[in-house]
Amino acid sequence: MKTYNSIYNKLIFALCMLMAPMILSCEDDILEEIPRSFLSPETTFVDTDGFRAGLVGVYSMTRALFVPDAPGTAWSDRDDLMSLNYGTDIGWYWDRKNFFGDYSIINPTTNYPSRLWNLLYIIIKDANVIITRAENENVAWDQPSDKDEVIAEARFYRAFAYRYLVYHYGGVPIIDGEIAGVKLDFVRASRDQVLDFMIADLQFASQNLPVENPNNGRVVKAAADHLLAETYISTEDYDLAIQAASAVIDDGQYELMNDRFGSFAGEPGDVFWDLFRYRNQNDPANTEVIWTAQIEFNLPGGAGSFNRTERAWGPFMDPVRTPDGLQAILRDEFWGRPVGFIRPSVYLDSTIWESDFDNDIRNSPHNMQREFVINNPESAHFGEVIVPTEAQKVRNVFVYIKKASMPMGHPQGYDPGGNIYNDVYIFRLAETYLLRAEAHLKNGDNVNAANDINVVRSRANATPVDPGNVDIHYLLDERARELVIEEPRQLTLRRVGLLGERIQMYNPVSGPTFTVGRDELLPIPQSEIDANTEAELTQNPNYN
Repeated sequence: MKTYNSIYNKLIFALCMLMAPMILSCEDDILEEIPRSFLSPETTFVDTDGFRAGLVGVYSMTRALFVPDAPGTAWSDRDDLMSLNYGTDIGWYWDRKNFFGDYSIINPTTNYPSRLWNLLYIIIKDANVIITRAENENVAWDQPSDKDEVIAEARFYRAFAYRYLVYHYGGVPIIDGEIAGVKLDFVRASRDQVLDFMIADLQFASQNLPVENPNNGRVVKAAADHLLAETYISTEDYDLAIQAASAVIDDGQYELMNDRFGSFAGEPGDVFWDLFRYRNQNDPANTEVIWTAQIEFNLPGGAGSFNRTERAWGPFMDPVRTPDGLQAILRDEFWGRPVGFIRPSVYLDSTIWESDFDNDIRNSPHNMQREFVINNPESAHFGEVIVPTEAQKVRNVFVYIKKASMPMGHPQGYDPGGNIYNDVYIFRLAETYLLRAEAHLKNGDNVNAANDINVVRSRANATPVDPGNVDIHYLLDERARELVIEEPRQLTLRRVGLLGERIQMYNPVSGPTFTVGRDELLPIPQSEIDANTEAELTQNPNYN
């Protein structure tokens, strides 16, 4: 019989159990230490270690929103966070059709809305198992506070999943505990009810999560307060939003990074460039990080060991030839292997930088590369700047947003398939400032809104904005400058109710396909409606 550490056994089983219905594949030799007939929630969720293992499983599924590592969700390089940037003001899928390039083809059977829905409700199910089982009076907690801390983390993940559901689908079914048996009578709650449910979860999380941030992907109080600030804006409780954001900003652990740091600080670049270099997300010197999706190269459970922002966001230079007919750009540790799935809009490439094109470090050549030099030493034109044709500008030669790449940072043994190995920011302090600015703006206080925006702009060496020039569109511009790639842009634009207006302003491909009164929300998956035979699960408007 094999012998394994008991918490490791519990982790493996908890991951399998939480991801039901995939549990059938989990009876492996690794679990031989425990008789198979006793594998159940009753034998796993009996102590603190068992619940901690279960929370790792919920975190793993939540992380799949940012990196393609969720078993059974059919998540791939085009079906994670990147899909929520296609079809917005910042860009479109390169062939102008898939992934919100054309909103008219989205319907209740389209893959992406169904996959997103399924993943989010798996997260909610997993969290609910932990929340419900933690109330068992026979659990052997290591410390009296462990119970509330475990429940707080699970409730945070549940609220985080509902965040995506409520902004993309509107009012959705609220499930507040573990479901035993078959349930076929789900009904939709209102949008306001979902938001209130999220707030209750996040308030509990804020009160019971650890305060100290170990910078290792663990959810802490500041993450709950950050998400509370965003949610209070949606419920128009602006004073509470300001209070929640201030709890993060005024916490002594967090400060915007203003000086070079990390293992690449001696290379040409700037502090904004440093934020996105390999391993700098978890660097103890990084006081800006609130919560990250962790990736570990060549480590089982390390999120497939990669994310694919480089593959999606970088220009596809392989077909570009030199005047003497050779490949112009050779893949190397500086270039990687981007394939240009996302075509940045003129808005992202140029418009938002017009006032500070040369001084805003977020637009420096280190961070927004627009000039490309032939690096093939076999060419007589080695070292010359590439001049693209109009056809090449569609997918092959356009701005390379370097936070999507890891120049000089690919680990030894890396496979240049467009993958990178940086941890992914989920919440970063710069966004907390912009959320507080949004709350001040909605509260009629342009002066304090400008003050918070200018904290972010000051770090970027950008010209301070005058309070009279601050409106929601300016704030969205600033979010694009600071958070492009990091934020799920489609979620942000749906949250503020400006998805249609913004893509019609700045996206000449997707904008004309957007139907007002329909495409503000995604369709409820038809499979969910059809399976819900004992009650009516209503569809969103104009998708029938």
